Amino acid sequence: MPVEPWHFGDTYREDVRLRDGTEVVLRPIRADDKAKLLEGFARLSPDARYMRFHGVKTALTDDELRYLTELDGVRHFALGAVRRDPDGEERGVGVARYVQLDGEPGVAEAAITVVDDMQGKGLGGLLFMRLCAAAAERGVQRFRCEVLGSNNVMQDLLRHLGTAAKAHVEAGVVTIELGLPGVPADHPPAEPPRESPMYQLLQLAAKGVLQLRDAVSRLLPHGDADDDAGGGGRPA
Repeated sequence: MPVEPWHFGDTYREDVRLRDGTEVVLRPIRADDKAKLLEGFARLSPDARYMRFHGVKTALTDDELRYLTELDGVRHFALGAVRRDPDGEERGVGVARYVQLDGEPGVAEAAITVVDDMQGKGLGGLLFMRLCAAAAERGVQRFRCEVLGSNNVMQDLLRHLGTAAKAHVEAGVVTIELGLPGVPADHPPAEPPRESPMYQLLQLAAKGVLQLRDAVSRLLPHGDADDDAGGGGRPA
């Protein structure tokens, strides 16, 4: 694959201080990040795993780890957030990724996961901004989400999003498609686009008001009988 002049390419690395002073590094997920992904997965609470995978999930298989780390960087792209321990060891604390949908140019589904002890620090909002910017430079124009929730929540959500969203309802699932906010690659980390309908949608998911099901989880090769497809973004 030819090297593209992307800001969020293989050499991208961003040092960020979160609002509580925590320092993290953002960089693309690499094939050698499997151990970090496993360590981060182990730090998710059962509730967080259930929201992310929409079912009981106790482990990641070798096939799943390959799928989540061995990426083409265009159709399937992921940013990782790592934090250095006092001994210099990097620990995975968050991931944001998108998967472009086959046969639908410019449309992708996104997922954001932040480990429990790093939530509430602004990391999810930062990952959202950088994922949007990375997706836009690769030709993605819209993110699509499948939303689960009560009828009242759905009605309030669709009323709030108004004409900004394309929505389709079927069998209790609302499929919502939203344009990416115009967030530049160097947008200040502490200033997420709170007016963006997509950001507000992810915030509701983070609060547990609704659940998002994403292409990443549905496309995972399943190795455990108790695993269900689906998932939910969990921005901080």
